Amino acid sequence: MNCRQLTLAQLRRLIGQPVVYRGSSCHVIEVLSENSTLVLKDNGCNTEIQDNRFGEPNRSVPQTHLIPLLLDGDLNPEFYALGLLDCD
Repeated sequence: MNCRQLTLAQLRRLIGQPVVYRGSSCHVIEVLSENSTLVLKDNGCNTEIQDNRFGEPNRSVPQTHLIPLLLDGDLNPEFYALGLLDCD
């Protein structure tokens, strides 16, 4: 499969898939259409502070990661390393 030509619909089928990203257990929670970017949510204890609507620190939420499909026109090595697709 040529991963550079994946459609948005094909990428959206990955939502809910478990992955390991930089040693942390995560899962795909969303696909952003701009730049075909996967959004990963950390399943572990890695958290970040979320601001409220006034920009004040409010609560601790699971960390998220953005992984674009392409990086400088080539397949992003971090996307490939997730092992979600058999890319050639």
